[in-house]
Amino acid sequence: MMVTAKKTIFILVILGITFPVFGVLAKFPDDLPIFSAMPDSPFYFLKIWYEKAVLFFTFDLTARAERYRVFAEKRAYEAQEMVKLGKIDLAQRAEESFRFYLNKAKESLERAIQKAIERKKEELKRELEKKVEDIIKKLKESSSL
Repeated sequence: MMVTAKKTIFILVILGITFPVFGVLAKFPDDLPIFSAMPDSPFYFLKIWYEKAVLFFTFDLTARAERYRVFAEKRAYEAQEMVKLGKIDLAQRAEESFRFYLNKAKESLERAIQKAIERKKEELKRELEKKVEDIIKKLKESSSL
């Protein structure tokens, strides 16, 4: 019985990838066909899993902030579409997700800026230390003459 359920789910996923006809489709450049599902789609959870996986494997903070921004835009679009369809509860959830992604984008960008500032400080510190060493070396050379 469990094998039949797994086969059914597998077939539904394959059909969903091949024929994405569930709900209104939000088209964004980085969307794969199944991941463009709207919140009222039975396969919407796959889109969310995909986004979480993408975020998990995005290590650069500025790239992560950009992905959060794109995902926030998607949620805003989805909220608008759900309002048009009269699905207010789904629209509210999409709006909450929009706010979450927007806040995460801001946090990632702030962390990226902070890291860049720290890197620059370290760079300047090394440059100053090198200059001090050069000055000390020149002073030693001039005093030994």
